[in-house]
Amino acid sequence: MKKHEVPEQETDNNSKKSTVSGKAAGNIKKKRRESTDKQLVEQQKKIQQLDDENAEYKEKYLRLAAEFDNFRKMTLRETEKRTQNVKDSVILDVLSIIDNLDRTIDAMSNKKKNDPVYKGVQLIYSQAKKLLEKYSVEEISSVGEEFDLDLHEAMMMVENKNYPANVVVEEHLKGYKINGRVLRHAKVAVNNG
Repeated sequence: MKKHEVPEQETDNNSKKSTVSGKAAGNIKKKRRESTDKQLVEQQKKIQQLDDENAEYKEKYLRLAAEFDNFRKMTLRETEKRTQNVKDSVILDVLSIIDNLDRTIDAMSNKKKNDPVYKGVQLIYSQAKKLLEKYSVEEISSVGEEFDLDLHEAMMMVENKNYPANVVVEEHLKGYKINGRVLRHAKVAVNNG
């Protein structure tokens, strides 16, 4: 055997080793790729799951926010309605006092206009009327107007040749509106025709 010659058997073993180690390296790379692919797929699934949860929480938040806004608006409307009901109730009580002052002035109309009691009642009446104006309360015009169910309450039907049919000829109790809404209907007598 020559010095530089490699025995045949050794060469075959080395080539087998390098082939085996090449296959093993390829298998390892393949397994790493498969492992990385599996991890990537798992991470994508986890990201999708988190996105779905996020969307679900966002939807719940938006619904809750909308429900809260509706609740707030409803509470505000109810509070305004209660406040308006209390205001209406107080004004109706004041209207009873004004009705009595009006009757008193009518009853005292035959007295002298210089009578201090008459002047005092007139002063109180005008102050009460100003109070109504302050709260946007206005009288409903009735006598000579066509009967309107939205404004008037018919107490009786009468015959009066001075007025056309279905027109208010007498007012028994004044009606009032507040901010364009009827607070109390006027109680009236309507011409029959």
